[in-house]
Amino acid sequence: MMFQSYALFPHMSVAKNVAYGLKRLPLDKAEKTRRVEEALGMLQLAHLANASRISSRAASGSAWPWRGR
Repeated sequence: MMFQSYALFPHMSVAKNVAYGLKRLPLDKAEKTRRVEEALGMLQLAHLANASRISSRAASGSAWPWRGR
């Protein structure tokens, strides 16, 4: 069983959840944005960056292309 909200902040977008760990690093805003976009691109979740919630089905269909559908 996988909890869908484990370690995520439901009040933040997908991109903000990804960027959360970068808050403490001494990076400028442009570099943080670049890193978030890169991470979302690697996971094939860039189209969900502004979403406030995603279902496991939505994520599995785009993030895991090697899995059978």
